[in-house]
Amino acid sequence: MVAAFDPAAEAPATSVVQRFALSDDARALLKSKRDANVRRFLDELMGSGLPADALSLVARVLPKRYVVAWACDCFKTALADDPEASDVDRAGLALAQQWLAEPTEENRRAALEFAERGEFSTPGAWIAASAGWTGGSLLPRGYDPVVPPDHLPAEAAIAALRLTAARGADYVAAINVFVTRAIQIFGPAVARSGSGAGGGTA
Repeated sequence: MVAAFDPAAEAPATSVVQRFALSDDARALLKSKRDANVRRFLDELMGSGLPADALSLVARVLPKRYVVAWACDCFKTALADDPEASDVDRAGLALAQQWLAEPTEENRRAALEFAERGEFSTPGAWIAASAGWTGGSLLPRGYDPVVPPDHLPAEAAIAALRLTAARGADYVAAINVFVTRAIQIFGPAVARSGSGAGGGTA
């Protein structure tokens, strides 16, 4: 379980969200719920019609490997029901999943190079970038290494899932599903009972 998704966690959400941007509405909500932990604040965001902020919060509290696993899980499910899904999307997902299965430098670089060739223009390119930005260097071999900032895998996952949600008939509902899925996978065991998630994707 990821501690941030524990409804009984003592750490307030303010200790997390100050590190990244939220909408003005989400900031106002947080100000009124200053004692809320991350899980309770997620519930507040969802109940207040702020799913994009909830998605950002989920992505930013998960460790890098977990955020890639969560994004792949959501993306794989969405692709199965997406008539617009392309071979590029499937290839990007496959590369990210390959890195999850074998987190080698070779697999990381293959995912990053795929995203760069795709000019970060599709969900598949972004899902690959989420794995490609987990470590190593942003530059090609032969150059002095430039380590990716820690927030980049989360930002790539957010981009992939927002683009995916935008393809469907109900953007908000799709984002809600992605956020709920994170809680199922990484929340307390009681939240996962009957879901079939088992937390195994991480």
